[in-house]
Amino acid sequence: MDINHKLEELALSLYHIDAVKFGDFVTKSGIKTPVYFDLRVIVSYPGVMELISLLLYDNAIKDSKFDHVCGVPYTALPIATLLSVKTKKSMLMRRKETKSYGTKKSIEGHYKQGETCLIIEDVITSGSSVMETVTDLKKEGLKVEEAVIILDREQGGKTNLEANNIQIKSLFTMTELINILVKNNKISK
Repeated sequence: MDINHKLEELALSLYHIDAVKFGDFVTKSGIKTPVYFDLRVIVSYPGVMELISLLLYDNAIKDSKFDHVCGVPYTALPIATLLSVKTKKSMLMRRKETKSYGTKKSIEGHYKQGETCLIIEDVITSGSSVMETVTDLKKEGLKVEEAVIILDREQGGKTNLEANNIQIKSLFTMTELINILVKNNKISK
């Protein structure tokens, strides 16, 4: 099956598991939108998670050079885990809140300063969640040059991240995903 058919299969799967919602929503960035992508539900669908990880690997990761993967908390963590296993690269975890006890680390895992970390994210709108993760990783002496994304909402995130020297590769843009759903008579324009 070629890449376009696999992407179409993923888009339809996301629609069927109710990861694509229509109505009146506000994103984390404060932007009002009639389309919301709730990819937190993918943890209940191992086949969808596997398809996402395979597509990200084949289309965005296999030629990249990196030492670690780090999923943006929390939705991207299961995909980062699968990609860590697939690539045989260690996974780092960023805490949203630094612990006030024990090691008080914001980044969990074993790494050395100067190593490169690839960021995994589910959806970008403004890119702020990715930048928060980039900032914490860089504070620990890690290099971050690239992020792979399931869905780019096309609302400035890619531009903002590239302005901060973070290259973005995504499986879909919002336009591409919506076009697949229209083509398959799931929604109308």
